[in-house]
Amino acid sequence: MAKSAARPTSMDAYLRSKQDKTEDRFMPSLTGMTMRDFKKTPQARAIDRDVVALNQRQAKRK
Repeated sequence: MAKSAARPTSMDAYLRSKQDKTEDRFMPSLTGMTMRDFKKTPQARAIDRDVVALNQRQAKRK
C-alpha cells in the first residue's frame, strides 16, 4: 500500500497547504505544461513566487 500524505498539524499549515494546491492547479493552465514538467524549468521558482505575490495582492484587495 502507498503511504498516505502527512497531514498538516496546525490550522496555519493547513491553510498554506490548501493555498499551495490551489496555486499548483492554476499553474498548468497558465504555463501550458504539467506541474511536474513546469517544476523542472529554471524559471519555475521565480514564476511561482510571482504567482504567490499576485495572489497575496488580490487577497488584500478583497
